[in-house]
Amino acid sequence: MKLREKKLFILIAGGGILALVAVAWLVWYLISPRLNELYPGLPEIVGAAALLAAFVITIGLFVIALSAMTGRRILFSQRITGTVMRVLFPPVLMLAALMRMEKDRVKRSFIAVNNALVMAGQDSIRGGKLLLLLPHCLQATDCPHKITGGLIDNCRGCGRCVIAGLLSLANEFGLPLVVATGGTLARRVIVEERPVGIIAVACEMDLTSGIRDSYPLPVYGVLNERPHGPCRDTTVALDMVRDAMRLFAGDDAGVQERETGTNETGTP
Repeated sequence: MKLREKKLFILIAGGGILALVAVAWLVWYLISPRLNELYPGLPEIVGAAALLAAFVITIGLFVIALSAMTGRRILFSQRITGTVMRVLFPPVLMLAALMRMEKDRVKRSFIAVNNALVMAGQDSIRGGKLLLLLPHCLQATDCPHKITGGLIDNCRGCGRCVIAGLLSLANEFGLPLVVATGGTLARRVIVEERPVGIIAVACEMDLTSGIRDSYPLPVYGVLNERPHGPCRDTTVALDMVRDAMRLFAGDDAGVQERETGTNETGTP
C-alpha cells in the first residue's frame, strides 16, 4: 500500500471535518436565538457538545493517520478507530462526489487505510483463529461443482480458476476457507466460525461494506481483479493473499517488501 493511496482518504476526511464544523457553526448561529428562548444557556450547551464531538473525531482521524502512515499502533483500539472510520466514510464519499472524484478510488484508499490499521494492530490477532473469506465470482462461471458455504472441498483443483491456489494457501497456513455468495451468508459464516480476524477478497464495494459491517472485527482486504467485468470470472493475485497470511503468521517480510516496492533480492 503506497503512502499516496492511503493519504487520499485521510485528506478528504480532514476536509470533510472542516466542512462539517463550518456547517454546524452556521446552523448553531442561526438557531441560537430560538434555543435561548427554549432555555437560557441551551445554545452554549449545544455548542459545547458539537465542539466536543468535532474534537473527538479530529483526534480519532489524527491517530488513524499517524498509525496508518507509520505502521505502528498508537494508543488506539480497533473499536475506537472502527467507529471513527464508519462515521467518516459516508461524508468522505459525499465530498468526493462533489469533487467529481472516482468512488472506487476513494474506496481503495479507505481499504488501504483499514489494512494499515489492521497491520498496526496485528499483535492482537496473531495466534487466534483467522478466516479466509472469498466471493463466489472467483470460481469459473461454468464450473458444475458448488463450493459456496461449507462446500469448498468440492473443488476439483482443475486450475481453470484461482480457487485451487487459494485452497492450497489456506491449507498451507491452516486457515478455514469459505466462499460466500453475498453479505448475508458472509455474516452467518462469521458468526459460526467466530474468528479473531478475517482476510477477505472482494471488489471495492463489497470490501468497504464488509469492513464497515464487521467492525470491531479486523478485516484485511485484498482487491480482486476483474478481467471480464464485475461479478464474473474474477481473479486475485495469490502473492497478495499469501502476504496477508504471512503477516498474521508472524512473517511480514513479504509485506514489507511490497510496502517499500522491492522484491526478495532487494531491487526495485
